[in-house]
Amino acid sequence: MSGSSPTPNLDEGIKLKKVKMFDCTSQVPDLPDCVLSYIFTKLSIKDLLKTSILSKRWRNLWTLRRDLYFDVFNVLENTEEELIQKGYLIDVPFPTIYGSAMERTLNWDTSDLFVKRVDQFLKHSNATTIDSFLVNFYLGSQQQSTIDEWISFLIKRGIQRIDLLFSVTSLPYTLSTYLRRPCQFPLHLFSETTASTLKHLRLEYCLLFHPTNYDFTSFKNLSFLSLKTLRADASFIESLLSNCKQLEELHLIECDFESPILKIVSSSLCHLKVSCFFRYSILGKDVSLTLLDCLKLTSLEYRRQRGDRLGNMNFNTPMLNNVQLAVIYSGEHVDAFRLLATLPKLEILQLDFYSTVPTFVKITQRLEHLKELNLILHRPFDTPQKLDFDLSGILTILQACPLLQELSVMLTYPETMENQQVASDVEVFSHDEVKVIELRGCVGNWYEIEFAMNVIKYANKLERIVLSPYWRDIVESLDWSSDLAWFQNGRQRITEKFQSEELVGREKVVLI
Repeated sequence: MSGSSPTPNLDEGIKLKKVKMFDCTSQVPDLPDCVLSYIFTKLSIKDLLKTSILSKRWRNLWTLRRDLYFDVFNVLENTEEELIQKGYLIDVPFPTIYGSAMERTLNWDTSDLFVKRVDQFLKHSNATTIDSFLVNFYLGSQQQSTIDEWISFLIKRGIQRIDLLFSVTSLPYTLSTYLRRPCQFPLHLFSETTASTLKHLRLEYCLLFHPTNYDFTSFKNLSFLSLKTLRADASFIESLLSNCKQLEELHLIECDFESPILKIVSSSLCHLKVSCFFRYSILGKDVSLTLLDCLKLTSLEYRRQRGDRLGNMNFNTPMLNNVQLAVIYSGEHVDAFRLLATLPKLEILQLDFYSTVPTFVKITQRLEHLKELNLILHRPFDTPQKLDFDLSGILTILQACPLLQELSVMLTYPETMENQQVASDVEVFSHDEVKVIELRGCVGNWYEIEFAMNVIKYANKLERIVLSPYWRDIVESLDWSSDLAWFQNGRQRITEKFQSEELVGREKVVLI
């Protein structure tokens, strides 16, 4: 794919219009090629090719671009409206448990056109070094040979970062991704060189098998690896971790491994994200993380299947100080705290509860060093439509964290309870460190009022407690939801309740 030639005609969508214009580059000093290459990374492929008509010097400068990014918007059309007009983006019926719905997705017929344009771009590239390469598009086994050629091309040019996102994360989630046969990431091509410069590898929806007698020598510089919706053989992770001594960050998201037991043993790993939670059962089998032996690990995010019990896990992570963990079963918080109490450096903790927090169960395992705690209360998988949260159970957790300074609680899918219950008695306690508390997903229910009143009574150094109606089911999402009940009468109900009570410190309550 090497060699130089005039500016390519990348089909009708990227034909350059002949325009009459002055040589704008004569107005600015000459810039080094490395600087121009960086500037080019900010342009779409269409705009990048247009630079060739600015001057004689710029005619082939676009071919020197070292950071390559290919997705539906900078290869096919610039906007979603244009994609729909050209038929690249279509609405198709999608079956759900409630019937059928329409879903916007890419037209599979566009794959050949997308591949053709990317392939032509690479064939005309004059860059001797490629730093990063990203493809975000539906591609599968039909394009296997072309993808192999791309990877071979990148290896020869000292590639440092590869992102192959074949499930299209920039568009709405779709099951149609999984109806295609995935391609296989060509590990064997890396075995042909001992001078691999690859440091970052991110793969989505493909196959990854451990070649015979492959020792991952070519991955010796790899520091980041992310695998999502990917199928791999049982020996891959074990071999990878034992040979990649520079690997610092590993993500395993909804992956299908041959073995149901997952063991993570690494002398270099600092950050680990494991999600064995599948949205749909067709995506893979249950996988349980049973052993975590990583002496340098500082952060862990772990989402589990329902059959994966916390009591079966074994941690050897003395440096772990930031943990995100899902608590699936009712009463399992006791196992969670027993496990977390073994971590001598733990300072930041997020617990996702998919069950109600028990009210009267005393937590005996204290988290002595915890400073920040985020609790997210999801609707349990098998509960009725309305769920009456009892937040007094959170106060027992607060007592188990004597150095806690910040507490955030979020209720997902909150609903107004028509029959407000009478506040229950809470054990008298004292907390001398917590300063800020947030309660999200408020609608004005009795347990929200009770929780706020108890915190004000027993948190001696509390500076403010914020009550907010906003919540989100997926923490990483930028979309916040709220219930109109809060704005209609929920906020007013809480205000009237605090005004009627002779409660010292009620000025610390902040209502959003």
